[in-house]
Amino acid sequence: MRSTPLHKQFTTLLLVLSLSAPLWAGAVIADFRADAGLNRVEVKWVVTAESGLKGYRVLRSLDGVQYQKIAFVAAVGVSGREHTYQFVDNSVFKSAGRIFYYKLELINEDGSVSEFEKVVSVSPQISSTRHTWGSLKAMFR
Repeated sequence: MRSTPLHKQFTTLLLVLSLSAPLWAGAVIADFRADAGLNRVEVKWVVTAESGLKGYRVLRSLDGVQYQKIAFVAAVGVSGREHTYQFVDNSVFKSAGRIFYYKLELINEDGSVSEFEKVVSVSPQISSTRHTWGSLKAMFR
């Protein structure tokens, strides 16, 4: 078989990409959602591939602008199959009807951080007991 210039360029490109692939870090996130429960929010994401990833940082916001780190979930090294990660936020005892925003940061093994572009929002159900306890705690701060 005779190589054409286009074939040589394509082969060179594939070689360069395959040799530099370990340098790229990240994850392929197929689904990211937050499900409301009673006094809690389940944050879930489905990953189909990970490379050079240490783990995921879960961030929460009350206004969709300023986020705080609330959890770190270690990566398991997904390759060629799906894996579902989950974090349960049990600290949602503020007033009922409040909207909580969640997003993910990907922490690479080299310490660099990249942000997953999707933000999810949810308004969990708050029990009256939990609501009252939250109000009492706020009074004594």
